[in-house]
Amino acid sequence: MKQALLLLLFLPCTLMASGKKAPPASISFHIESHAAEAPRFARKVKTLAGEKYFKVVPAVSTKDIIAFSPFPADDKLTYGLVFKLSPQASRRLQATTNMNQGKLLLTLVNGQAVGVVLIDKPVSDGMLVIWKGIKLEEIRLYDQVAPRIGENKKTWKERLKKEKKARR
Repeated sequence: MKQALLLLLFLPCTLMASGKKAPPASISFHIESHAAEAPRFARKVKTLAGEKYFKVVPAVSTKDIIAFSPFPADDKLTYGLVFKLSPQASRRLQATTNMNQGKLLLTLVNGQAVGVVLIDKPVSDGMLVIWKGIKLEEIRLYDQVAPRIGENKKTWKERLKKEKKARR
């Protein structure tokens, strides 16, 4: 009887959690941390700057992005992306980058490290950039998550329908 009662108590939680659909592409930005915080709050990542520790909890994630814009990267093989953040995420990013000047900011795309940048001043415009390493397929996936910068939601939805129809 107790087991059945416990099952009934936990069942709604699992149903609610499984009801959320994961985004087709994920992007997150993580602040540099210290080895002392690992493994619970930080993890080691190999970067061009060597092995560094970064916070597990992102400073910015996919849910904070309201629009994006791709551009050809300097390597002429991949793309870069500019992200426009929500007003709340913009304020949080400004405070975070203000407090963490001199540290690195790691970008993860679909769980893979794409690059790091040095935080040399607060980011006050609510925009984040990935300079290279994005594939065209990833841009197509991200098109499903957010509109392009300057595109309203109606135009975005119409563009997605046209692109889907053209792929058929």
